Amino acid sequence: MKKVVILIFVLLLLLDCTKSNEEVEEIDPFIYKSGVLEEGETLANALMDEGLENGLVYKLVNKLDSLYDLRRAHPNDSFTVKLDSLNIIHELSFRPDQIHNYRIIRDTSNIFYSQIDTLKLIKEISVSEGEIGSSLWQGMSDEGIDPATIVMFTQIFQWDIDFFIDPQKGDKFHVVYEKNMDVDGIFVKSGNILAAKYSSKNYNDIAYRYTNKKEETRYYDNKGICIQKAFLKSPLNYRRISSYFGSRYHPITKKTRFHNGVDYAASYGTPVEASADGTVIHRGWKGGHPTVNGQKGGYGKTIIIRHGNGYKTLYGHLSSYGKYKVGSRVKQHDVVGYVGSTGLSTGNHLHYTIYHYNKAINPLSLKNVSGPPVPKNEMDKFLTSIQSLQRYFISGSTIDSNK
Repeated sequence: MKKVVILIFVLLLLLDCTKSNEEVEEIDPFIYKSGVLEEGETLANALMDEGLENGLVYKLVNKLDSLYDLRRAHPNDSFTVKLDSLNIIHELSFRPDQIHNYRIIRDTSNIFYSQIDTLKLIKEISVSEGEIGSSLWQGMSDEGIDPATIVMFTQIFQWDIDFFIDPQKGDKFHVVYEKNMDVDGIFVKSGNILAAKYSSKNYNDIAYRYTNKKEETRYYDNKGICIQKAFLKSPLNYRRISSYFGSRYHPITKKTRFHNGVDYAASYGTPVEASADGTVIHRGWKGGHPTVNGQKGGYGKTIIIRHGNGYKTLYGHLSSYGKYKVGSRVKQHDVVGYVGSTGLSTGNHLHYTIYHYNKAINPLSLKNVSGPPVPKNEMDKFLTSIQSLQRYFISGSTIDSNK
């Protein structure tokens, strides 16, 4: 009996020690300091504001910069520092988005090494459709479509539809797109648009995403004709068209004369994009209107780009130029300047002209030329991919693409 009592006592003592050890293990000896970057604040400044030593801060930040270009850091990017009771840094974590965590970690030899943790994402294919009421943006938002996908949708059809003036109440949209979700089923970010449709009084077509054997990705209609065109519908984001192609009364010269382009009213500094691939042939002040009271007028700061097949485009009244010089090759969407009011101008706007063999034509009625079609030897593959996408238009449901 005495031995049994002693045995029970020993067991109770061992259980108590085990419990104590578990409690000790649960205690985290480290201190964590977290924060987010403020407007105009660097990560180094944010860390020093937490009371960390300058020399070590710059050592860690420089090592992190080799992993992630901190010039791309934005307000609200988050960081966490792991320290011990002696205020020694054991780890710096930086999260510029929901997916990536960039870490600088001190090992047992007091040497820092880098590591990237990436959130596992599950890709889903979602189908949404709706009708425009007040605007395309509002209509698509009402259907739960995220902002990045809405922007991609407008970019697909931008060669045929000017989304600033063309959409009307009752126009319809239909989009098949990817959603990237975390393991808990929470939306993290948008993926590619696989197919999209826009229906209006003047337009009704479906665009299918396809990558050819050369790894070139474009959108095509069901016959393999490229949705992308030679010229953009408009070369900037603007508020309204302040002057159309044709005769008009000029507010400065006080004369009625032919206006050989379109004026887009926009905020000062709005980026102006090359509307097609080409070569810059003029960058500087350019005339175009008579002088008034001896004052040099015209289009002010101007860019002219030469394109293929006898086309040229002119961008006038700029406040400043992009990085491209005379002789530079530019691609469609490259920023060639910024909206201003130089020359004979009464307010901030872009004067935009398209010339064909030196004759001005109306940009709003341009008969645009399609980009390269699906290669003939890939048409069977393309048509197969169309068939797999068309079923999403019919089902209108959300399907996990991993299944």
